[in-house]
Amino acid sequence: MTLLAPLALGIGIAAAAVVLGLHLLTTRRPPPAVLPTARFVPVSEARAVARAQRPTDLLLLALRMLAVLLIAAAFARPVPDAPGPQVRSVVLLDVSRSLADPVTARAAARERLTVGGALVLFDTAAREVAAESLAVLGDDASTGRGAQGALSPALLAGRRAAARIARGADSVRLVIVSPVTEGAADAATAGIRAAWPGGIDLVRVDAAADTATAPAPRLVTALADDPLAPALALLPRARGAHAVRIVRDQPGAPDSVWAREPGHVLVHWPLADPMVAAPDAVRASGTDAVTVVAPLARLPLASGGRVPGRVLVRWRDGSPAATELPLGAGCARDVGIGLPLAGDLTLRPAFVRLLARLVEPCGGRRPAAIPDSTLGWLRGEGSAAWAAPLAAAAFADSSLGAWLLAAALALLLVEWLVRARRSA
Repeated sequence: MTLLAPLALGIGIAAAAVVLGLHLLTTRRPPPAVLPTARFVPVSEARAVARAQRPTDLLLLALRMLAVLLIAAAFARPVPDAPGPQVRSVVLLDVSRSLADPVTARAAARERLTVGGALVLFDTAAREVAAESLAVLGDDASTGRGAQGALSPALLAGRRAAARIARGADSVRLVIVSPVTEGAADAATAGIRAAWPGGIDLVRVDAAADTATAPAPRLVTALADDPLAPALALLPRARGAHAVRIVRDQPGAPDSVWAREPGHVLVHWPLADPMVAAPDAVRASGTDAVTVVAPLARLPLASGGRVPGRVLVRWRDGSPAATELPLGAGCARDVGIGLPLAGDLTLRPAFVRLLARLVEPCGGRRPAAIPDSTLGWLRGEGSAAWAAPLAAAAFADSSLGAWLLAAALALLLVEWLVRARRSA
């Protein structure tokens, strides 16, 4: 058991001693004596304060002292200790597609994961898993769907895991096993990192790189002058061994079968209605964020408004405009951005960059690793963090303090009932 505010318990013990001292000072009737005259008889009832030779009302005394001690114990913020050694570790393991060698990354994580520690797997999201999960993860490929690991959700999950295992420990080490590629840090990462009260052990592993040159995307359309055709001609040759098929009509069964092959990307991009659309904006976030503002029609997605997978592009109000869903060994993308059939929108550099995001490999392109010399802010200074501030966050998840206060209130109620009965 760890007391996060032990001073409160000391104050409670002192208060219980005061209750004991006041209980020993009792008021009683003075002994009767024969008076020579009635003029010395007091008008009110005569009582005298004296120190009791033998304590009386021991039940009331016990109830009062125990209630005071329980209140003090509740304010001392007790949390049960977690099993483990004095120095424990939280390992954040990158399982995204940016890993060149997942086996090496898992071996590094297994080496640094101590008894009583915590394991957090992260790609674009983070989740804490049992330490035994390292033994059952496949060694042939990474388990994440994201192209890179995001540091912000990983650090948040690591902080929560550290608060859980810090109870009863002396210090907690935070270890990140990741290639740390471009775009892994966002605007909130620095602030989240600053909240960690210690240094971070950063273990860099090799990042996967797309060395092959992808073939040009294939456009399947019934229009002779489809507005996507000139934009596809302006696209730079994408990196990665993947094939892209853009279908402007409803995809058929052969398209779905084709998309299940490894490295195949099926993009369903319906034609817009001929009506004039109102000006709108779409934005693709990430390493190369791009925003397109133009007369665009909002087409319904095949998911019916739900988000079945990764969101690639959003409208200006935050609703999804393009999504990606894993399909076999490949993926299928649904684009709900209706383009005008005339005009120079698809020739603008911003639209070409947006189109490049929609024809990337499944999960997104693999970004390059950040130079190690620029990651000093992530490592920080010092080593392990002191466990006491971390364990303080675990008190909110512990109901022991509330139960102690409830028990103290129950004892005070019993004390009042006993006192009222004796007075009656």
